[in-house]
Amino acid sequence: MKSLAVIILAAGKGTRMKSDLVKVLHPLAGTPLLALTLDLARSLRPDRLVVVVGSQKNLVREQFGAGDLLFVDQEEQLGTGHAVLTAGPALKDFQGTVLILCADVPLLSEETIKKFIKSHEEGLNTLSVLTTRLENPSGYGRAFRGEKGQLLRIVEEKDLRAGEETIREINTGIYCLEAQFLFLALLGLSDQNAQKEYYLTDIVATASSQGKKAAAYLTEDPMEVMGINTRLDLAKANQYLRRKIAERHMLEGVTLIDPQTTYIDHQVEIGGDTVLYPNCYLLGKTSLGKNCRIEPGCKITDTQVGNFVTIKASSVISESVIEDRVEVGPFAHLRPQTLLREGSRIGNFVEVKKSVIGKGTKANHLSYLGDATVGEKVNISAGTIFCNYDGHKKHPTIIEDGVFVGSNTELVAPIKIGRNAIIGAGSTITKEVPPDHLAVSRTRQVNYKRRSRRKD
Repeated sequence: MKSLAVIILAAGKGTRMKSDLVKVLHPLAGTPLLALTLDLARSLRPDRLVVVVGSQKNLVREQFGAGDLLFVDQEEQLGTGHAVLTAGPALKDFQGTVLILCADVPLLSEETIKKFIKSHEEGLNTLSVLTTRLENPSGYGRAFRGEKGQLLRIVEEKDLRAGEETIREINTGIYCLEAQFLFLALLGLSDQNAQKEYYLTDIVATASSQGKKAAAYLTEDPMEVMGINTRLDLAKANQYLRRKIAERHMLEGVTLIDPQTTYIDHQVEIGGDTVLYPNCYLLGKTSLGKNCRIEPGCKITDTQVGNFVTIKASSVISESVIEDRVEVGPFAHLRPQTLLREGSRIGNFVEVKKSVIGKGTKANHLSYLGDATVGEKVNISAGTIFCNYDGHKKHPTIIEDGVFVGSNTELVAPIKIGRNAIIGAGSTITKEVPPDHLAVSRTRQVNYKRRSRRKD
């Protein structure tokens, strides 16, 4: 295989998205469009990887800055040919094949792109264009072939002549070219066209006129090469990609009770024999181990889940770590920086925030645990509140192993409860409790005889 450089075109704002956010940062299955294209490019292990940026370039650089990327700026958006020309200085000494990808064509598979590059190399082509056929090709440039199937030219829709609009083979914007030809051809581009832009497509005619070998590689799945231009396109692409993601996980041994109502982001990892019930959302960089059960209505974001974990219905979990054989929910809320150790149990209507919950510890009902370190085999009874906020600062609560906290208890932080201590129900605890002690803090109960009986 020849040396390979990849240029990703990511400079356009995407005005048809009707958004203040540049198009390439819009998420698709939880991942920005540009990130999906970068993943594809990196799978090819290119010698150089160049990203052409323009609109909101600083935001794009900030989000995607990495050592293997060469960013170049397209100050004015004067067309695709001009965009590739701006990448020239980054590849001035490069000799080999240049692959041009579009950040707004994010569904392209690794299998298809590798076949495309192989076809280009085996055909000894100077230029190759990835094409597809559409029932309704409106809005796309058309590919014109010669008698032997060779590619003669590509014409943008606004420049088509009468009758040419019936051609159904369209340009996807994906190219393979030999570097030496590419940058010389770009210097000869003209903006004498309907849009007054420098079209990259015009170099196809240049290759034909110079007797260079140009080819069109037809892919059968139009969805793979669809461009994202509007929110409607984005929604269609989301449906397509999520279906592919669901199929991949099911083929790897995951059970999805209803794939159409199960939402799994691109970066999610799931172990075998895990079962996902309907209306589950696995988002961001979430990972689930083996033999887990995620019941209906759960939302899990950027969380690492171990093996044999059960998350019951309608639980919400963010940026947490859950070890093996833990049970969560139903209606539980785990906020960021929560760690549930092996065998612990967080029950219904329990909220945990920035806390470590020890092995075998249980908080089964109606409680709030915040900024806490809780030891092993602790029982947190119903209605317990960790009072961690004084109106200005958050304070820690430390509970050692074997503690029993009775129902309807308030622990006012900062506070420490020693090993094997017992907190009596209904207490408000404001001082440290030593190990093996019983702490009770209640007002004295007084009973008064009623003076009269209320009449019904």
